[in-house]
Amino acid sequence: MLILDAIRAYVEPIEQRVHLGEVFQDGADSAEYQHAFITHVLRPMLPLRYGLERGKAFSIDDVTTREDSILIYDAIFALPMGRLLPCEGVYAMCEVAPRLDQETFAERLQNVASLKRLHRSKATAHDVTPIHHLGVFGARYAQLSDDKLNPYLGYIFAAEAIAPDVLLQRLNSLIEEDVIRPEHTPDTIVCFRDRWIITRQTRTGDIAVPRSSFAKFGLWRPDSHLMPLLYVLLNASLSQIQLRNPDLLRPLAALTKYKPARPNGR
Repeated sequence: MLILDAIRAYVEPIEQRVHLGEVFQDGADSAEYQHAFITHVLRPMLPLRYGLERGKAFSIDDVTTREDSILIYDAIFALPMGRLLPCEGVYAMCEVAPRLDQETFAERLQNVASLKRLHRSKATAHDVTPIHHLGVFGARYAQLSDDKLNPYLGYIFAAEAIAPDVLLQRLNSLIEEDVIRPEHTPDTIVCFRDRWIITRQTRTGDIAVPRSSFAKFGLWRPDSHLMPLLYVLLNASLSQIQLRNPDLLRPLAALTKYKPARPNGR
C-alpha cells in the first residue's frame, strides 16, 4: 500500500531523533522533555489544525488538571488563552516520561484521569463545527441521545520502561481497587526503546479508537512498525473527535454585572 510506504518514509527521521537522544536528553527536566517531544515528535506528526501547548485544562466548574502536561487542542476554533485552556477545546493529554516504573506510571495515570474527569457538555452529530450547532429534532433530543463525540483522549509516552506485563498488571489492579475508573484510563501507552504499545482493545481483538468498543487493554510489540502505527493511531483517533466550544453567554453576563467606580467618590 503506497499510503503505508509514504507514512513509513515520513516517520523514519522522527524515530531516529527519538533513538538518538534528541527528545529524552539526559539531565533534562519535565518541561524540557515536554518541549522536545512537542518539537520533534508531535508537531511533525499532526496537522496544523491541532494545536500543542504545555499547560493545564479547566472546566466550567473551575476544576483543573493536576499538572502541566502536553495538551492537544483545537487550533482553529478554540479560544486562545495561553497555557490555561478551556477543556471544551482540548482533544487529548500527552504525558511524557524518560522512564516508567510502577510509581511514575501511577502518577501519569492520575494526570490523564484528571483530564478525563473534567466535565464538559457533550458534542453530538448536531455539532457540525465547534461553534455551529444544527438544531434538527431539537436540542433536548441531541443531549438525551447516547451519541457523544467529544471524549477526551489520553496518552503516556516513555523513552524506556519496566516490563509492559508488570505495568499492565498494575493498571488492572488500580482499576479493580477502584483507584481509577476504566473510562479515565489512558488510551495508549508507548515505550520507544523496546518498541511496545499498550492500548485499548476491542472485543474482536483489534486496537480500539474512540467510536469502537472497549473490552480490555492489549499489548502489542510492533517492533519496526511502532512509529507508523503511532502515526496512524493518533491521527485516526483525533479525527473522530468532534468538539463543542464553551458557552460564552455565562461569562458575558458575569462581566456586565461589574460597575465601574465613579470619579471623585460620586
